Amino acid sequence: MIPTRYKSKLPRTLSYPLGAEAISEALAGAPHAEEFSLAFSDQAVWPASEFQRLLWERLPYALVTAQYRPTHKPGYGGAQSLVESGWYDRAWELHVNPVLREQRQPAGRLIREQGLPAIVEWLRFTQRPGWETRVHKIELVFNPAEVALAVHRIEGV
Repeated sequence: MIPTRYKSKLPRTLSYPLGAEAISEALAGAPHAEEFSLAFSDQAVWPASEFQRLLWERLPYALVTAQYRPTHKPGYGGAQSLVESGWYDRAWELHVNPVLREQRQPAGRLIREQGLPAIVEWLRFTQRPGWETRVHKIELVFNPAEVALAVHRIEGV
């Protein structure tokens, strides 16, 4: 099971489309799946008012984001406490954002059928030489108006 780093409490109008168990099962056996940490956020963008606008206008937003960040050196002013806490260490992170409660079922279905298989496929590319030297991200962008999911890859930042 992928460990959950944090899970924000949601208002009654919102719900998470999938839980940690379903995500863990779908990613089981994929490269690096056991290295992920999972976070459930209460907003996809900042500030919260902008996320509320996206929800009520039914505009697309990142519902699930998987990201790899390589080890990096602390800057000149890097605090020792950040170094000790692992802030600069390599990290595999999954972030899940909420949907309007009435969209939970269709959004969860799209993530199960299209999104998580796309993340597994993305993880297979991690075996290429030099891949782990740069930041990589894959976003599952949910379009509530069309009840559709798009996959956006951001490679080698």
